[in-house]
Amino acid sequence: MKDEILIEEGIVLSVENGVAEVSLSKSDSCHSCSAKLICKPKDDDFKILKVFDPFGALPGDTVKISVHGSDILKASLMLYGLPLIILLIGTFLGLSIFSGYPQVELFSFLFGIGLTSLYYLYSFLSTKNRNKENIPKIVFIKRNM
Repeated sequence: MKDEILIEEGIVLSVENGVAEVSLSKSDSCHSCSAKLICKPKDDDFKILKVFDPFGALPGDTVKISVHGSDILKASLMLYGLPLIILLIGTFLGLSIFSGYPQVELFSFLFGIGLTSLYYLYSFLSTKNRNKENIPKIVFIKRNM
């Protein structure tokens, strides 16, 4: 998965500062994919993705985008793996911090949830300043005139 490159096709909705919003339609491989519940939680036929636009696409253009498997793996670890580790560490740390309280398990769990919430808040605020290296890229444009 790390060396895999996924290619998707979609239509450009808007472009701003070298970043395009692309509407991706459901492909044939979506039916057999186990990640379709995460990727398309509803039964919609479209999903919108922000991609790096090195070619200067225009709204309405049909484009192909590439996503590296290593970027998907990194995003999965940042969204699921690291928060799980923070939750567990926070809970076990809370057990020692709140050892004198009668409801030590509740307080330690809430402490772990609080630390995880702080991680997600930091992650959300830092995505506004992320570089364009880690987002999917447009690799082909077909002008629709």
